[in-house]
Amino acid sequence: MLSDQCARQVIEAIMALYPHTQSALNFENPYQLLIAAMLSAQTTDAKVNELTPALFAAFPEPKDLAQASQEEVIPYIKPLGLYNNRSKYMIKCAQKLLEDFDGQVPQSQKELETLPGIGRKCANVVLSNAYQVPAFAVDTHVIRICKRHEIVAPSASTLEIEERVTQLLPEEDWLHAHQAMGAMGREICTPKHPTCHDIPELWPCPDQTPNH
Repeated sequence: MLSDQCARQVIEAIMALYPHTQSALNFENPYQLLIAAMLSAQTTDAKVNELTPALFAAFPEPKDLAQASQEEVIPYIKPLGLYNNRSKYMIKCAQKLLEDFDGQVPQSQKELETLPGIGRKCANVVLSNAYQVPAFAVDTHVIRICKRHEIVAPSASTLEIEERVTQLLPEEDWLHAHQAMGAMGREICTPKHPTCHDIPELWPCPDQTPNH
């Protein structure tokens, strides 16, 4: 694992490679981002974005989704797979929003994680993107990049990765770092046949070993 100084240099190089970033999930309000983030598990953001316009046209507010049956929701999300579980949690999540939060998406991690189907990663995605609350979401791209570039130990857990990155960077850089790693993970630091080892700027420290 790299020293703090070297690890910080690597992350800064990734952010410099992607200076202008945005959410990979399309959304217009916190409710839409909450559902989109939930749906993004075990699939790609691009596939979620293909389906959400029709989904949110049919269920524009939490109350609409809360009153729906699984049979009504499934046709909108079926291409993503796991549609029985996904639809069940979507409806339960919407019902919880109505019951406990007056139909509003909460703005704290603790409250977000009380919603069915919402874990720490989804909560951090919502907080940082919808509410501009400092948070760093650890997804598969972040995990792959942090381990491949030795920012964390190979055995690091998602929480350890989150703690490491947030200790290395100021709060105002957390969202940019997450989005830059996401873009890099989709484009060059891919699971198979990555090309990140061909970019010298991503290996600024002498004690780094490009990991193919």
